[in-house]
Order: sequence, then C-alpha cells, then structure tokens
Amino acid sequence: VNASSDAEMRAYLLKFDSLHGRFPGTVDVKDDHTIVVNGKEVRIVKERDPAACPWKELAIDVVIESTGHFASTELAKGHLEAGASRVIVTAPMKDDTPTFVLGVNDEQLTGDMHIISNASCTTNCIAPVIKVVHENFGVKNLLVSSVHAFTASQNLLDSKCESSKDLRKARAATLNIIPTKTGAVKAVAKIFPELEGKIDGMAFRVPVPTVSCAYMAFVLEKEATADAINTKLKEAASNGLGNALAVCDDQCVSIDFQTDPHSSIVDAGFTKVVDKHTVQMLSWYDNEWGYAMRVTELLHKVISFMPS
Repeated sequence: VNASSDAEMRAYLLKFDSLHGRFPGTVDVKDDHTIVVNGKEVRIVKERDPAACPWKELAIDVVIESTGHFASTELAKGHLEAGASRVIVTAPMKDDTPTFVLGVNDEQLTGDMHIISNASCTTNCIAPVIKVVHENFGVKNLLVSSVHAFTASQNLLDSKCESSKDLRKARAATLNIIPTKTGAVKAVAKIFPELEGKIDGMAFRVPVPTVSCAYMAFVLEKEATADAINTKLKEAASNGLGNALAVCDDQCVSIDFQTDPHSSIVDAGFTKVVDKHTVQMLSWYDNEWGYAMRVTELLHKVISFMPS
C-alpha cells in the first residue's frame, strides 16, 4: 500500500470504519513499514512520485491508482516505470486512456492494455442503465444529476479548496447542498462514443456520508412506457448485468443501500414517462462499497490476461 500515512494509521483505518463497521479479520502492526492482515504481511510505503514506488522490489504486478491525482496515461505510467506491468486508475481520465465499466464494455478489454480506467462510482451507476435504455429504446439526449454523498476531498467547515474555479467546494460539506460539476459525463461519452455531445449533467454534494443516487432525464428515439423500461432493466439485471445492475420495487431511502454490492440499483417506482419519449429515472449506488466491488472484479479480469 502506498499512502501518505504510516503503518499504525493504515492498520487503524482498516480495523475500524465509521460506515462499514469493524474489519472481520485480524489487523496488526509489525513495524513502521509493515502491517499484518489475516496473517499476511502488507508493506506500507510513502512515495508521492509513482515512479519512485518499489513495485519491482516487491514484485507488484498490478497497481490500483486511487489517489485521483494521476488521471492520464502520462501521469500514471510512473507505476510502469517503477516495475508494475498494469495500472487500474479509479477515476475518470483526462485523456483517451481506455475506460471500462463492467457489464457495459469490458468485453473490449485486451491483454495489451497496460493502463486503464474504471471510471468513477457515478459512471458505474449510470452506464448500465444507459446501456439497457439505449439498446432497447435509443437515447436521443440525456441529462444526469448526481446527488452525491460528501467525500474526504471536501471541507468539514468552510475553508479554502483546491481550485478557485469551483468556489462552492470551499463550503462546509455537512451543512450544505453543494452544486458542482461531475466527471461522469465525459467518462460516459468514452464508453458510448455515439452519444458524445448528447449527454450533460451536474452533481449535488449532500450532507450524507455514503450512498448516492443519480437522476437521469432521457429523451428517447423510440416510444416507451415505464413498465416497458423497467421490464427491460429487470431482464438485464437477471442476465449479463447481474453484478452491476439491480432493480428495486420497495420504497427505500439511501441508508437501505449501504454496502449494496451493485453499481446501480434502479428505483422502479420513480421511472416516469411523458409523451412516450421523455423519461425520468432514479438509480441508487453505494459510492464506496459498490464501486469497490467493481474495482475488485476488474482487477481479476486484468489478471486473467496476464501470464501465470
């Protein structure tokens, strides 16, 4: 693990989690550079430059780059220079690095791709829904609004933020609904290139610590009803999109989806259709847990392409 904190802090944060509870196994600190998880030693390093990480020394094959600061092939390739053979970036990329959402376009993943992106939690929520709707009814236009739990990148109280281009992010995360931009829209356009220029959106950061939802407003090419759309989504959830997509008929609220392993849980009762072509949909996602499940699955898929 490459992190800015020491071994004792890493062990503590793994053992205790305010949202997901206590780690069910054992976590111990061996020394300043090593923690022991369920009897297995895990080295802790603190390098800010990916190229300086000891991946060759530690025989690391795949790096999961989750800082959000190395969101291009040029920036992430330092991990390859350090000895890793593959890099999975857990953020939307700022260049043309191949981007994959499991169940949507992962069949395009090949063994010669050394740096890839798993997009974002929001992209993983909306992409399965877009896939089903687009394949069955055709998407003419789409606006997305993500109602997103606050994250560690925000301020607990009013204070300076990283960029002066989005001053609202300087405000207290637990006291405000904060409108902001989302990188999910550009990431979706990479997955559905035929929809580029036809999708836009924004996000609202809200004072809940986990579980988010995405509101999607479609204009469809073909006529549709709410029942027809929900039926197609349920069929997809029962087949190839089973891990990524689910459909919920219950009257749930955000906390009910905490630790849900799916990328996207469509709230069927809020699928509404006006004039047969204009559609509103709502889908929930645990922006931590659900996304982590997909990262793990993508890791296994990447490993399957590598020499044993």
